[in-house]
Amino acid sequence: MSVGKVIILYFKEHKFKAFLIFFMILLVTIIALIPAQILRIIVDDAIGNSKVKILAIYSIIYFFMYLLIGIITFIKDIIMLSTSQDITSLIRCKMMKHVHQMDYKSLVSSDSGTLEAYFNNDVNSINELFTSGIVNICCDFFKMLGIVVIIFLYSWLFGIIVLLILPFLVLFTSFVRKRMMRAQLKTKSLEGNVNKVLLENVENIEQIKVNKAEDYSKEKYSLILQNHFKTAQTSNFYDAIFSPIMQIVRNIVVISILLISGFNHNIFGMSIGMIISSISLITDLFTPIEALGMEIQTIQKSLASVKRINQFFNYPIDEKMNLNSPSNINITFKNVSFGYKDKLVINSFNIKIDDKEKIVFKGPSGAGKSTLMKLAMGLIKPSSGEVLIGDIQAFDLSDEARRSLFSIVYQDPFFSDGSIYDEISLKDKKITKEKVREALNKVGLDYIDDLDETLISSNYSSGELALFNIARVIAKDTKIVFLDEMNSKIDPITAKKIINLINENTKDKIVISINHYGDILEGANVVNIGK
Repeated sequence: MSVGKVIILYFKEHKFKAFLIFFMILLVTIIALIPAQILRIIVDDAIGNSKVKILAIYSIIYFFMYLLIGIITFIKDIIMLSTSQDITSLIRCKMMKHVHQMDYKSLVSSDSGTLEAYFNNDVNSINELFTSGIVNICCDFFKMLGIVVIIFLYSWLFGIIVLLILPFLVLFTSFVRKRMMRAQLKTKSLEGNVNKVLLENVENIEQIKVNKAEDYSKEKYSLILQNHFKTAQTSNFYDAIFSPIMQIVRNIVVISILLISGFNHNIFGMSIGMIISSISLITDLFTPIEALGMEIQTIQKSLASVKRINQFFNYPIDEKMNLNSPSNINITFKNVSFGYKDKLVINSFNIKIDDKEKIVFKGPSGAGKSTLMKLAMGLIKPSSGEVLIGDIQAFDLSDEARRSLFSIVYQDPFFSDGSIYDEISLKDKKITKEKVREALNKVGLDYIDDLDETLISSNYSSGELALFNIARVIAKDTKIVFLDEMNSKIDPITAKKIINLINENTKDKIVISINHYGDILEGANVVNIGK
């Protein structure tokens, strides 16, 4: 997938909107050329021949042409705004789908600030590509082409002069474009670092205040902001010099026309009305070129974002080979080794966990307990050896098979402000409201009356949130349950209650738990990791 493919996909499904955009661009371009022609008629036919009635009529037409241009431009902008919002929404949906399919190892190696920059800053820049970028450039290009053609019709000599000027403008524009592109790419890369540090400060604000680390955090953030500012200033510099140079060149051309025509008004073979119309056309010719300054910056910024999002889409995804569920419910590690970069975490690990067996992995931090759990869930692939769920490689399990086999209790429950029913069922249609109600009753949350009420995390204690998490596992009723430090952040009484709930509701299940301390599961085999 790429941004280009998403855009093509959108316009294939919205052919009429694509035609409408093209038609509006063409209409705005054609109508924008009419006022100069009306001005020529006013000067040559009405003023020159003292025809007051014709002057009044064409003056009104001249006014209404600009009014019509404004109305059509407004309609075009509304259409483009709607289109850009649809496209950016589609891009975000495709990006989120890609996140869900991403290889787990690649996902965890991407910091949250960079991912947020992809979804927010970069996608918003692509939105500008349609609202104030490429469409405006198309309008300006066709307008410039029409102006050059009309000037040639007035005077071939004057047309040649204009054509001799245009290469200078094209070269200067290309010079600005290349340098702005480099600056925009670097700026986009630094935005991820800015977001990352901001999120770190927000998430760890309590520790920062307790440890009086405000100055340290501020200095670190200020340094990153300064680097980002310097890079952005490079782009802003080229943007700042572009428009003034265009205005100087335009004024030189206009003054030259007036001076040459003043000495010999027949040199170009044009009437007074044509000369005035030509000055109007020259002004109209340079106006879109001046606008290219902002449009180029917008387009370069957007193209930099397109390039970054395409890199995001190139992050590897899990290639799930097996669409079936295993015939037997057991977990087997056969000579499994796994390492992150140069660090070997698991080395030749062997164990078989039979159906209904309980296993507790214990060991110091960094020993590989969480890695073993991720290997068992098929989130990561062993460097060597194999992890089997029944007769199927864990890494090759399809998402559907994984969902039906596994459930997990994390130490930090995940809730996304949905209804209580949605948060417990996770939109699984097989889990009815009756099952959710039964699960809540089992964990002691029977006082909750309305399952359609929004589950707002701040309204509940950490213990209650942990019970919601257990209710989710009970309602899902899978054959394999993982417990990831699920009692490390709650009080001992609630932790004891949760252990009892798990003992009671997982008698027919495989349970794999990670514990540094606390109660051990009933009848569990303890496996010491790192020894």
